[in-house]
Amino acid sequence: MENNITVFLCLVTLLQPVIAVAEELPANSDSKGHSKEISALDQRMQIENKTRYQSFVLTPHKPNYIMPLTYNEKPNNAPVDISRDGELDKSEIKFQFSMKFPIAEDLFGEQGTLYFAYTNLSFWQAYNTDISSPFRETVHEPELFISFPARGEYLGFKNRLIQFGLVHQSNGRSGIQSRGWNRIYADFIFQRGNYYLSLKPWYRIAGAEIDDNPDIEKYLGHGEIRGVYTGGKHTVSIMLRNNFHSPNYGAFEINWSFPMSRRVKWFAQYFNGYGESLIDYNARVNRIGVGIAFTDWL
Repeated sequence: MENNITVFLCLVTLLQPVIAVAEELPANSDSKGHSKEISALDQRMQIENKTRYQSFVLTPHKPNYIMPLTYNEKPNNAPVDISRDGELDKSEIKFQFSMKFPIAEDLFGEQGTLYFAYTNLSFWQAYNTDISSPFRETVHEPELFISFPARGEYLGFKNRLIQFGLVHQSNGRSGIQSRGWNRIYADFIFQRGNYYLSLKPWYRIAGAEIDDNPDIEKYLGHGEIRGVYTGGKHTVSIMLRNNFHSPNYGAFEINWSFPMSRRVKWFAQYFNGYGESLIDYNARVNRIGVGIAFTDWL
């Protein structure tokens, strides 16, 4: 389990050049020093363009964070052999590492960048010494996606990006604890001032080899909506996920971050619903956690 933490910290170190560029980039001036309003999305795209070809630099994909303290009021002991392994603690460590890098650019004229991305989400029963403090769950999520700039406008929101991707998600286990599924998705990213909206529908690619959880769509639905607000030094994001065919299932998540120092942010998260992790995809989770974030959505 120490190896997982060591790898996480090493990978976060590789993100530091990206964070450093973010500090150096003027927020409200162009290359000639003229006053210019630059949105958070534009700033992130500028940072990624500046660092994407630097050796030993990883570009963040989803938020990168570690929460040393999270509390889940009702841990799901169903996948655990309590007589052998013991019960789960309500408190545990949760952390996520997520990176991407471009594989090919200008696939269609001067547009279209193909990316590979990988996200690792881990849940560590660090304080549960009765069962030797194991990693309860680690979710692996590699994906390929292509990103295009967009120009449409709807209800005052400008469509800035459109992305199409193929993603695999699994927990790398075997037997009754094995979970996994494959999806194709589209992601439409909109902006209106300091507000950002992501509409992300997906379609499951079903097959016998990934039928460890044939009812996963019932709990994780067919897409999610994420809204992000960046105001001053604060960033707030809200995720909603629901299955219209099974309205009793779905999920709600809210994240809040603000500066702690020049390189990291305070980070708080609340999650309620299904699908926080794959091992618990069919169990309702009600978790709150606090920690630090190295990168956010924007």
